[in-house]
Amino acid sequence: MRAVLRWTAVGAGLLLVLTAGLCLASYRKFSANITTDKAAEQVLAGYAAQRPPALVPQAWNILVMGADGADGAAGEEPGAEADAAVLLHLSADRTRATAVGVPRGLRVGVPGCHRPGGGTAPAAYEPFAAAFRAGGAACSIRAFEQLSGVRVDHHLVVDVPRFGRIADAVGGGSGDGPGDPRGDLLRALSGAARGGGSLAHPARLFGLLDSATSAITADPGLSSLPALYGLAGTLRRLPADRVTLVTLPTAPGAGDVLRRTAADRLFAALRADRPLRPAPDP
Repeated sequence: MRAVLRWTAVGAGLLLVLTAGLCLASYRKFSANITTDKAAEQVLAGYAAQRPPALVPQAWNILVMGADGADGAAGEEPGAEADAAVLLHLSADRTRATAVGVPRGLRVGVPGCHRPGGGTAPAAYEPFAAAFRAGGAACSIRAFEQLSGVRVDHHLVVDVPRFGRIADAVGGGSGDGPGDPRGDLLRALSGAARGGGSLAHPARLFGLLDSATSAITADPGLSSLPALYGLAGTLRRLPADRVTLVTLPTAPGAGDVLRRTAADRLFAALRADRPLRPAPDP
């Protein structure tokens, strides 16, 4: 669940803002660093009639995508392809959270999407990651909603290479090895957020937060430090047994094919804001 760790690292980094006691000028700078994705909001507004309804309005579904162009198609700009995505579900009463991993190679029906540079990418049955390459966050959201029937309320896009550099800066260990470098990053940031570690020096902390906030693109509802801090704080308050991490079930021996019956049970629980039950063996 690399993408789950990546998103949590974002939240942990933002929690540092309060710990650091930053001045108002710094606060404004970091808020301005966060990119607001108004384009996706406009595109989605044009497809309002086709989108699934929010059956439990107080619950939140947030699609988190990691932009990583390092292994994208030839000729693509850095960040042009999305890494594995996560659908983060927060219950209406904010007592539960579920993170559902969406493998980048999972084959789904990608709708026809407007290309950021103009023109339209035709509808196709292809890996989920292709949706982001075809039409950015809006296309990924539409593809996920079409697959699941789950309404996506908000979205975040994280610049993965930038967070890799942050891992180096905090000594999280982003080199090759048996561990997950993004897991190392999470541990480093979480330790600093609790008031200590190698980031106690204000100048170093300032540089980290400058890089971290610059690596985030969000919809208008989440593109501010108060909104992201509130979201991170909600997750931080949840006990471990109230947070469920799952990955969309795929057919044995065919990791790119969705196991539809099991997935439909999961999607139905998300739509109705019900806790997930253990899935029966396939």
